Amino acid sequence: MALYRNGKTATSGSADVCTNGATNYPNCDNNVCQYGGTFPNCTSSPSCQYGGTYPNCNPPPSLGCKGMAACFKDNVAYIVDGDTLDVGDTRIRLALVNTPEVDQPGYQEAKVFTAQTCAVGSQAVVDEDDGQTGGSYGRMIAVVYCGGVNLNAALLQSGFAELLPYYCSVSEFATENWTGCP
Repeated sequence: MALYRNGKTATSGSADVCTNGATNYPNCDNNVCQYGGTFPNCTSSPSCQYGGTYPNCNPPPSLGCKGMAACFKDNVAYIVDGDTLDVGDTRIRLALVNTPEVDQPGYQEAKVFTAQTCAVGSQAVVDEDDGQTGGSYGRMIAVVYCGGVNLNAALLQSGFAELLPYYCSVSEFATENWTGCP
């Protein structure tokens, strides 16, 4: 192995290559990586947790998500209650809607409605709320689509949920007609 003036090394022999991944042997300093990644160490780009393209993790356009926050498709794994469900390994709290809690009237009806709209095992698209990326109690705040149906909107329209107007000032979805935000 030889050491060059810039401190970069290259292997010797019939197939001389730069060990730092550069493509201009023997100098090994042209800021271009032989196999992709980022110069000077030529490591590949980090992956995005929920898909999309690094560095901003924009979702693939086919999912139809808005904004810049997480967007992914996975199977519904568990229905917690009317406004909370697990999609893949991610617990989702539905943006802008509130359903009754376990000890309140209408709890069971809201949970059944959610389970029928987004049945366990069915595929869902999750569009995280850009205005609430910090989440809530470890849950991602998002709009969930199952079979092309906006679950958040369907819950409001069904009467099994009510709008959380406090979050209208921060939610990226507040201007959509289904929300009823002022």
